[in-house]
Amino acid sequence: SFSDMELAAKAAALGVCAALMALLLKKSNAELALCLGLGAAAAILLAALGLAEDILDAAERARELSGLSPALFSPVVKCVGIGLICGLGSEACKDAGSGQLASAVELAGAAAALVCALPLISALLDTVEGIV
Repeated sequence: SFSDMELAAKAAALGVCAALMALLLKKSNAELALCLGLGAAAAILLAALGLAEDILDAAERARELSGLSPALFSPVVKCVGIGLICGLGSEACKDAGSGQLASAVELAGAAAALVCALPLISALLDTVEGIV
């Protein structure tokens, strides 16, 4: 388990080294360069997942202190996750030279986030209905 500063430093070092190696490889073997970049990104993400528990614990504490229902708080956390995942996927598609796939990933992420936010929209409508 890495500390947050240690993880950031190692992620930055791995990212820069992999990017430089991919740049050198790109001229002779573009496919291998892409695989190197994706592999490094996957390794960095796996290491970062170790911090997810701390983040979720803090989010749960904030939810408890705010008095928000888990049914309202959970979609917010899910939407953030969807945004991060689809953003990374889209960037990987762009790096592979497929802007069309990147756009499709972004569109799917937007649709998934909207569906995920439906409980929030419903709660807002219930509140407005109660006021009127």
